[in-house]
Amino acid sequence: MALKGSAFIIMWHDITADADAEYNRWHTQQHMPERLDHPGFLRSRRGINRELDRQIYFTCYEGETPETFNSVEYQHSLNNPTDWTRQVAPAFRNFLRMACTVLRSGGRGVGGGLVTTRFSLPAGLSEADATTRLLPIIDALEQHDLISAVHLAAARPAVSGQATSETSLRPPMHEAPFDLVLFVETIGLPEAQAAAPAIAAAITAAGFTDQIVQPYAVAYTLERRDAQ
Repeated sequence: MALKGSAFIIMWHDITADADAEYNRWHTQQHMPERLDHPGFLRSRRGINRELDRQIYFTCYEGETPETFNSVEYQHSLNNPTDWTRQVAPAFRNFLRMACTVLRSGGRGVGGGLVTTRFSLPAGLSEADATTRLLPIIDALEQHDLISAVHLAAARPAVSGQATSETSLRPPMHEAPFDLVLFVETIGLPEAQAAAPAIAAAITAAGFTDQIVQPYAVAYTLERRDAQ
């Protein structure tokens, strides 16, 4: 299924072992529902892969536009975290959060697994030219029987890079930035793990050489109340 809006905010991270169970309760019972009640937030999903060496968690919030992530209501939440958020946030590790503008999105259904690969633009290559270069790869992936959707987006650090009360609760973010992210939905985690090497090889062959490729199982998906 195509993404619901023209933007999303995407995250990868770990959680300390002692806070892992509490994180999952908080994220499912409070945090995702809170976010989906903000104007412009349309759908969210959390992924997990405990076999990864780092960043075993993934989250994506789909929004109507990039401005969704600068709304008054969302900024109020970021600067007035709940007590439960204050309890859990210090346990985040290897955290990366980025607003993105959707460049291409298509497919049918919501997959039970996913692969993300994030990478930089080669010097001198524009987003438009990169999209053109990646389209044959995207078209081929969309024809694969075990892939349900493929999305390409561009990072917008100016949208999500502001310091807030919530960011001050987490350890400082030191993860490498990226320019583009390809988000491939599959029918499950084994299929995501199987597809990841071929996805990485195709993107490397297209001239994008600094990828971080990570497969996940989809643990939880939530839509805003008026869409349920």
